[in-house]
Amino acid sequence: MSDTQTSEREHHVETISERVNGADTTGERLRGVVAGAARLSSLAAKYADADLDGGFRFDLIAPMTRDEATAAAREAHRLAERSPGRSAYLFTSGGSTGTPHLAWIPAGLHLDEIERLWQPFVPGDVVVNLAMPGRLWSAHVFYNRLAERAGAGVIGLGHVDESELPGWADFLYEQGATAVVGTPGQLATLIGFLAERGHPLLRRLRTGVWFGEPCTAELESLLAGPAAHLELHANYGSTETWVIGYNGPGCGTDSFHVLPHQHVELVDGVVLVTCLHPDAVGPVIRYEIGDRGEWATCRCGEPAVRLLGRDHHLVKFAGTLVDPGELARAAGAVAGVRGVQIVLVEEQPGHAETLELRLVAEPSVDPAAVRERVLAAHIDLAFGLRGNEDEAMPVRVVERLERVDRTAKTPVVLRRTVARTADTSAPEVQ
Repeated sequence: MSDTQTSEREHHVETISERVNGADTTGERLRGVVAGAARLSSLAAKYADADLDGGFRFDLIAPMTRDEATAAAREAHRLAERSPGRSAYLFTSGGSTGTPHLAWIPAGLHLDEIERLWQPFVPGDVVVNLAMPGRLWSAHVFYNRLAERAGAGVIGLGHVDESELPGWADFLYEQGATAVVGTPGQLATLIGFLAERGHPLLRRLRTGVWFGEPCTAELESLLAGPAAHLELHANYGSTETWVIGYNGPGCGTDSFHVLPHQHVELVDGVVLVTCLHPDAVGPVIRYEIGDRGEWATCRCGEPAVRLLGRDHHLVKFAGTLVDPGELARAAGAVAGVRGVQIVLVEEQPGHAETLELRLVAEPSVDPAAVRERVLAAHIDLAFGLRGNEDEAMPVRVVERLERVDRTAKTPVVLRRTVARTADTSAPEVQ
C-alpha cells in the first residue's frame, strides 16, 4: 500500500469511525468482536492464536469467509435464543440448496443507528416497495420498516412486470404514492413508462430509493431529464454485514458514507467490513463483501468509500449473488455433458445481463433439462429469473469450448461487455 493510500485510509478512519467513537473506543470494540468470535466453537480454531493483549493488531486478524459467517451466525443465534429480547430475522444472501448462505439479523435491523443519518422518507409519504417479498430476502422487510418508522404509508407491491404497469400506475396514483423503492432496473422501467405516457404519477413521486446493484446509466439519464425533480437515495451493504453506508441527493451514485458502527478497510483495493454494532447476532470480521473501492471525497463534500466494481468470482445476476463456477459444476454433473463454459455478458463489471451456458455434450443431452438442473441447484436464481430463463440464461451446445490464445487455457468463465448505442434498446456485444 502506498503512502498516499495509507494516509487516505487513516483520514477515513479518523473522520468516520473515530470521530464518533474515539480511537481508543474503536480499538477496544474491534478487540471485543474478535474475542467474542473466539468463544464460538465454529471460530475457536481460527482465532485461537489472535493476540488480544496490549499489542493487538487488527490488520493481522484473519478475514472471515462467507461460509464462516453463515456458521457463526447460526451458532450465535442458537446461543442467543436463550436470552430475552434477542429476537432476529433469518435472511439469505444466496447459495445452493445444499449450502445456503444465511444471516441472522437482529429484529431492530440496526434502524436506530441508520435512521440517525439516513431516512429518505418523511411523515405522510406513501411508499411503493417493489422489493421482492418472501424467500428469506431482506430488502422488502427492511424498507417496510424504514417507511413505518418515518410515519409513512406502505404499499408492499413487490416486482411488477412491464406489461402490468398500465393498471398498477393508475392504482398507485389513486393511492397517493409519493416514493418508490426498487433496484435501479425496476426504477428505470417504472419511471421510463410514466415519462413515455405522461402519467401524472411521475409528477407526484418525490423520492426514489435504489438498492442491490450499481445505479445504471439508464436511471441516471431519466433523473437528468423527465424525472429531474426526483430525490434519489441509496444504501450499500450485504446480508451478512447489513447496511454499511448510504448516499442521497447531492451525492455521487458510486459513493457511500460509512455508518459509525461499521469498520471499513481497503486492502489492495478490496473492501473489508467488520460490524461493531453491539446487537449484532453473529460476528462479521474483515469480511470481503465482494467489491473493490477507494477512499474519496463525495460530491457532497464528505468522506466516503467510492465503489469501483465487483471483486473475485462472485457476480450479481438476476438480483442474487452467484458463483459461476458453482453453476458450471451443476451443469457438468448432468449425464452426457463433457464440458461446460459460462459466458457472462455484463453492462457493468460484476453485474451480468445474461449468463450463457455453453456445453460440449452428447447428442442425447437436452439443453433445457441442463438449465432446469442448474436452477434446481440454486436457492435464489430460479426465483430471481421469474420466467425469464430462456432469454437471460440461454444454454447452447457447441463443438468446442473457447480457448485463450495467449495461454492455451480453457477458462470456465468468459466475460463480455455490452456497449450501449444511442438507442439503449440495441446493445452491441464486444
